[in-house]
Amino acid sequence: MDKKYKLEIPRAQYDRIGDAFELEDHYVNGYNPKTDTVIFTVTEKQRKYFAKFAKKQNNPDIPKKLRSTYWITQMFLSKNIQNYEVQQ
Repeated sequence: MDKKYKLEIPRAQYDRIGDAFELEDHYVNGYNPKTDTVIFTVTEKQRKYFAKFAKKQNNPDIPKKLRSTYWITQMFLSKNIQNYEVQQ
């Protein structure tokens, strides 16, 4: 079974990820208006997909609109994702 991560990040960052990767609404679990954060879920497979864009190099194999995703995808690296996980 694919591991799932329940994450909480600022809404602006989620919006940037959504714009770059065209996320669907079923990723979202909730929104906290007091902290302006979005709670959403990704699988291990999705995490690995997003993490591959967390490279600084300008890779021509990556579509142009996704080449600037270095900063917004850092959270999906295995060394960083625990910082965004919702504690249950």
